Amino acid sequence: MVEILEEVHRRLSRLPKHPGPLAKGLKEALLEVRRVVEAVAPWLLSGVQLPPEGQLLQDAWQLREGKVPKNGAYAFWLHQALRLVSWPEASRASSGGDWQERCPSCGGFPDVGYLDAEGRRFHVCAFCDTQFRSMRLACPYCGETHPGRLAYYEENPYRIHVCRSCGERFVLQDLRLKAHLDLPALRARAAWYALAEENDVEV
Repeated sequence: MVEILEEVHRRLSRLPKHPGPLAKGLKEALLEVRRVVEAVAPWLLSGVQLPPEGQLLQDAWQLREGKVPKNGAYAFWLHQALRLVSWPEASRASSGGDWQERCPSCGGFPDVGYLDAEGRRFHVCAFCDTQFRSMRLACPYCGETHPGRLAYYEENPYRIHVCRSCGERFVLQDLRLKAHLDLPALRARAAWYALAEENDVEV
């Protein structure tokens, strides 16, 4: 399963960007993402339908701000399409201006991260792949910093962080154990944990 998800992410990482108006670019990107996913893992988007354009754009804005749609397959599809489109600069200002745990380039939230050779924590933007230094002990989604609310377990070279306040998981790669940062492989691992949690499967 992880290998299939890795191939999906590897192919998605090679898709071209869609400059131009957001609505038009997003529609084209959604079609390309679906084509790639169905060629490798057709079950991943099976039965998922897009909402009307107004709702789609609203969901896109909310996802950019970290509010993930409840349907995991739809959220994945929309997220991957948003990685391919140009985003209005105004989206950065709408999040309150504190970018400590947000991307300094586009204001997006991180989806994966890593520990560097010195053990410092970095996050990778879910939308533009910018890598930025982050707090060593904090949930990137809700901001929780209390040690008693944060836990992690190891599946070397990965660390799966779990926030007991918001319930989200965040996957890091420890570069001290595996020096090459392979983002498609790391994102596939994160997707696998998310799917396993959604389907109540032991990982």
